[in-house]
Amino acid sequence: MFDEEFTVVPLVLSLRQLTERHLAVNIQSFLMFELDEKFQIRPEQRAGITTDCASEMVAATSHGLFGPRHACIAHVWNNVVINGLSLWSPPNVEK
Repeated sequence: MFDEEFTVVPLVLSLRQLTERHLAVNIQSFLMFELDEKFQIRPEQRAGITTDCASEMVAATSHGLFGPRHACIAHVWNNVVINGLSLWSPPNVEK
């Protein structure tokens, strides 16, 4: 979102618990409700969305409905430390 001087205004939409299964379609539906109905943020006002790198979040937000998707740098660095450096456990070859 932007203010009158086109400065980006970060906005936390919701901290409500998702009671349904965490499928991409359910997450996308939840996000669309929050944007369209609850906050009334029009598509032309959406500058992008930042999420973790969970496959469901990537799938839910990769269709351009929310603007470009960006990975949360804190989650990325956490994955680097936990999985890449293998400081606390042996490397997982599947990650």
